[in-house]
Amino acid sequence: MRRLVHNPLVVAGLALALLALPGGAAATAHAEPASAPSSEPLATDTATKDTEADAELSPATLAPDIATEAATMAAEVIEPDAEASDADPALAPPTPDADMDANMEAEAADLSPEPVAADTGAEAEAAPAVIELSLEAAIRRGVENNLDVEIVRYDPLVAELDYRAALGAYDPLLGGNFSLGNRRLPVAGVFQSDAEGERSGDAGISGLLPLLGWSYELSYRGRRVASTSPIQSLNPEYTASLEASLNAPLLRGFLLGPARTEVRSTRIGRALAREGFRRQLMDTIAGIESGYWNLAARRKDFEVNRKSLETARVLRDQAEVQYEVGMVSRVEVIEARAGVADREYRLIQAENEFLAAQDQLIDQVLGTQLQADTRLTLHPTDSPEDWQPLEVDEQIAADKAFALRPELAEARRRREQLELQVRFAFNQRLPQLDLVARYGTHGLAGIANPQRFACLDLDPGEDCPPLDPPPLPGFSDTDADFFEGRNNRSWSGGAVFSIPLGNRTERARHRRAKVQLQQARTRTRRIEQSIILEVRDAVRNLRSATRGIEAAERRVAAASEQLRAEQIRLEHGESTPFAVLQREEDLVEAESQKTRALQVYHNSVASLNRAQGTILRDHNIVVDEALPLR
Repeated sequence: MRRLVHNPLVVAGLALALLALPGGAAATAHAEPASAPSSEPLATDTATKDTEADAELSPATLAPDIATEAATMAAEVIEPDAEASDADPALAPPTPDADMDANMEAEAADLSPEPVAADTGAEAEAAPAVIELSLEAAIRRGVENNLDVEIVRYDPLVAELDYRAALGAYDPLLGGNFSLGNRRLPVAGVFQSDAEGERSGDAGISGLLPLLGWSYELSYRGRRVASTSPIQSLNPEYTASLEASLNAPLLRGFLLGPARTEVRSTRIGRALAREGFRRQLMDTIAGIESGYWNLAARRKDFEVNRKSLETARVLRDQAEVQYEVGMVSRVEVIEARAGVADREYRLIQAENEFLAAQDQLIDQVLGTQLQADTRLTLHPTDSPEDWQPLEVDEQIAADKAFALRPELAEARRRREQLELQVRFAFNQRLPQLDLVARYGTHGLAGIANPQRFACLDLDPGEDCPPLDPPPLPGFSDTDADFFEGRNNRSWSGGAVFSIPLGNRTERARHRRAKVQLQQARTRTRRIEQSIILEVRDAVRNLRSATRGIEAAERRVAAASEQLRAEQIRLEHGESTPFAVLQREEDLVEAESQKTRALQVYHNSVASLNRAQGTILRDHNIVVDEALPLR
């Protein structure tokens, strides 16, 4: 590719010098039409291009063409002919800005981080989807799809089930048993029974009384016995009883038994799990904000490096043209090519960082939609340039943090659990003193035994005398006998007392619980101190980022002016492409510095909101709406 130097006076001087070269006047005059630069791939094989360029960079070889073009331009400078220029556009000198624009347009497609979707066919099916995403939309999607949030959604459910399981200690227990037996034994006495059958069973309900920790039992027992013994007045004989018992701890276990302690501890754990979910939700949203602005910054860096590469390629081409006409040495060309290679490497790095940041945000926002073969492009629609200075008072921010931070709420809940354990351990140190009471009523029924003693010595035909009082014949009649007012009531009462001598086990447990509570209080103070430190860091970083943006903007303005001035000098032949590349590199660094400053600012805002616990409120996230399983 050949381009001409754009300063007319320099071209005129070059024309006179080239015409004086041997064979210059006799060279065939021809002019090649300027062609648009071809689009180069991202990783250019500069070694191959250098080899091809070396064969064409001889002034003697290119003298006829350059001499013809230079003579034409010199003639236009000495005797300008506007009409001829208008009539024949090919005679007009090439414009560097036009060449640069053409080169940038031709290479833009290869350097874009967003793949261009094909129109039809298989390429259209394989084209990656582009999702335009605002920060608020990213946060909403992250709350719905983020796997870290989904994991902690189970914690409150598990804690709720633990609480319900602890309440199960107060569920009444219904039980019973039944047995059937028969015995036939050899006997040696008249009073013994050689055959006996028995059926018995019982059923009842037992449990714990909430709050008090007292245990109760209500039981019903029944028995049927059939025997050949003459001393048994009834055969079969039915007995039944209905009894109630109560065991009431008055010291150890009173109001603070193991069951009630577990219920209260799991109730606190339920609130603790909710605070843990709120903490993870805050961390996830802060991470999404950071990832969003990181992607926006990486995209900006990519654009800056792409433009830098385009500029370097244009300057490389100009250096080659200047070398062709003998204005610069080969060193200048090599420096220009090295600048292109350096910027290609930087662009590759920027592209890789952009794609990595994109994958990170896809994972945070879309969850399982990130697969090994995912072809998806996220386009952040919120610009980092949209910012405004914020004034924050450290004390107000710290007060908000103490009221809203879930870490502090979790520490307080854990301290409540340990305080409960201290009270329980102290209760277990007390002696055991339980009141026990039992009350019951009994019933009896059956059929008079014709083989009883009273009936053995009767004369033939004499009736057996009846029993007094007469028995009720059936088993169900025993229940009616419960309330007949007979002497069938029973009761008992007493106390159970015990105390371990020394009681070292419970004393040590109580002491350990107190030490753990003291440790938890210290940990709470440590969290409060950490919150103060985080708030101060966030406020300081925010103020520093604000000043950093202002300084970066001034540097960008200065670097832009320096680059513009250097480009003007190059157009007038007073500079070299290498010097322009140096100025352009300063501008790239300045723009990258501004991008980093904007990213730090937005991250500082998110960190401040996270530090003072307002990040959910700022983004209108309601915990109760985010809590249910997806």
